[in-house]
Amino acid sequence: MLQKMFRSAFFLTAVLTLACNSGKNLNTQVHQRDGDGRDVKIKYPQQQTATPQNVNMSYDLEQLFTEAQNKQIDSLVRVFEKSNLIAVKVITLPADKVTAGSFGNNNKILLKEWAGVHGNTDKALVVSISRGLNKVAIDYGPFVGKLLSRSEADQIIRNQLLPALQSGNIFEGTWKGLNDLMDTIRRNIK
Repeated sequence: MLQKMFRSAFFLTAVLTLACNSGKNLNTQVHQRDGDGRDVKIKYPQQQTATPQNVNMSYDLEQLFTEAQNKQIDSLVRVFEKSNLIAVKVITLPADKVTAGSFGNNNKILLKEWAGVHGNTDKALVVSISRGLNKVAIDYGPFVGKLLSRSEADQIIRNQLLPALQSGNIFEGTWKGLNDLMDTIRRNIK
């Protein structure tokens, strides 16, 4: 009986291991730019825990999106996670949930929580948006930082996300901003 339970547990572990591997070669080389703009090869770290299907990746607490738009954003970042092994969380925050002064720190806390959901990975990214505060924050783990510089993230905030808040085209700007983030990361994965 004990041997049968052991075999079942071993089989389940093997199936889960295979299911969590998205097919991406974990030894894949990625490129990082050094201070002089030269490519530096780095190794892709081990796969984090994949986001379970019952866990949302887009939380529209400020109700800026329709339900269909929120599902589109969730689907977009879920596909990105499957193909690039980077878990992205998008959250809109009403002004009564966070203050302007604590907005940036709140996003760092959300990043820690999101990374914890994924096995304390350094391959997590969180985008917080608040129309009421007219603020956007993007924070990410150390590995993502090798593929997305702070200046690139800030440029996407300035060029896509903040103008969308101000013009009222929030879904379109968020969609474009997320795609710009993902494209920037993809360009640096070889």
